[in-house]
Amino acid sequence: MINFKKEKIDERKIIKIIKKYINKKIFKYYFIETDLQKLPDISYPEEGDLEYQKKLIDKFDQTQSQTSSMTCPHLMELLLMKFDSKQNFSFLDVGGEKIDFYLELKKNFKNIEYFLYNQKSMLDPFYKIRDEFNFKDFHLIDNLDDISDDYDFINFGSCIQYFNNYEVFLKKVTRNSKFIFFSGTHLYDKIGNNQNKNVVVKQLNVASQINYLFFFCRKDFFKIFEEKEYNFIFESKNLTDKINYDNLKYKFMNIQYSDFLFSKKI
Repeated sequence: MINFKKEKIDERKIIKIIKKYINKKIFKYYFIETDLQKLPDISYPEEGDLEYQKKLIDKFDQTQSQTSSMTCPHLMELLLMKFDSKQNFSFLDVGGEKIDFYLELKKNFKNIEYFLYNQKSMLDPFYKIRDEFNFKDFHLIDNLDDISDDYDFINFGSCIQYFNNYEVFLKKVTRNSKFIFFSGTHLYDKIGNNQNKNVVVKQLNVASQINYLFFFCRKDFFKIFEEKEYNFIFESKNLTDKINYDNLKYKFMNIQYSDFLFSKKI
């Protein structure tokens, strides 16, 4: 039982906890395979929330640390292994949606140049926040044409599976970018030789909306980076969610919710 009186909990966290509990009780499986070749236009509609972002800023001012959730809680530790705290480097956050992650980055890396890519509807509050709080080295991008091909670190936080044009996107950023990291991404190995490089699935465990996303064949997805002269550094199981793949295991081998990193060969 959750004791809400014991401590003051953000309303969004309460709603998220309750929804997650209800969804797990109602839906036995998370995903089902579809016959679709691409994601429907209705997939993953989102809008930004200015008040929520301001609350995250207030909390950061109080605690001097990020309080929002992430699909990779150890990302900051990974960055500290790759970059010096005083180093100048560029960071592209693809699909980012929590302003206190930027604040945490600036706390640890004073000279970081931060770029946030997302849908325009998601970025609207960030434009207002950037101007109101005069955030430095804070760049917003909502158009693929404005994406550079040369970043020091790119973070795909459980989002690439929602991109119909993921191959076009990756083709561009893999030209010169140094590190490319994915978290919360669904990978599988083929059984036989008749499967495609990806499969579109329908998400079932969210009662309030319908989402479609890609699962990626591990070999084909990694090949994108091999052909662009990247080294595969690691793949590990993402532990932020316990996903039930039981209804898909008969068709997909070694299916996993994964975090993985590539680095450009020198």
